[in-house]
Amino acid sequence: MDKRPVPGILIEGHEYSGKTTLARGVADALMHRGLKVRTAHGTMTHDPLVRSLLDEALTVFAGTDHHGFRHPETWRRFNSRRSAQLLLDTELFWQSEPRPGEILVQDRYWLPQYAFNHYFTPAESYLSEAWIASRVPKFTVQVYLTCDTATRRRRAAARDGDGALAKHPLNAFLRRHLDEMAGLDRFTTGLVEDSPEWLVLRSDRLSPQELTDAVLGRFDARPAEPVAAGAGADRRSAG
Repeated sequence: MDKRPVPGILIEGHEYSGKTTLARGVADALMHRGLKVRTAHGTMTHDPLVRSLLDEALTVFAGTDHHGFRHPETWRRFNSRRSAQLLLDTELFWQSEPRPGEILVQDRYWLPQYAFNHYFTPAESYLSEAWIASRVPKFTVQVYLTCDTATRRRRAAARDGDGALAKHPLNAFLRRHLDEMAGLDRFTTGLVEDSPEWLVLRSDRLSPQELTDAVLGRFDARPAEPVAAGAGADRRSAG
């Protein structure tokens, strides 16, 4: 099966790397151009089973306050469920009808989970290289955001200061292990930094506007795709 490319921008990264801020900036800039934009977070479809599998995976981290960062049983339980959810979501995406003239700005999809699998449970092989090569949707621009630990801590503290609660149990778990996330981030960066299909950016060294400009510069430099301008931009959440 020949996969159709996804006209749009995929933004990946671990917790507090600046994904959502960048996704909003890119989507706003594209809509300002008069383009038709859809945003999504975490999943690419609305299927209720996909949502329930994702929720089930995230709840694995409930009650893990005293677990170490590499707690094997916790990560096996999570990685098996989240990987199954991604497999289903991806297949449902390929079965869906394309939306002509639409640019998808996807905030997080498969790369962090692939890194979780190979960093914490490498013997399990939950998401294979063959799956990535043959089934993972490829976007016009694929971005991986990285940053240092001090920046992650500052961003986490800012959310705490705003009274923001953890988004889900996995987020709460990772917030408790920000220092140890540095190794995971280096591992993930190593997966993509030499690939021409990925743009690796440091959100601790570039301003939000500079990050947006870098992504749009890569988007504009790619071969033209059938993206049509619309009188009114359509911004809907699919995640």
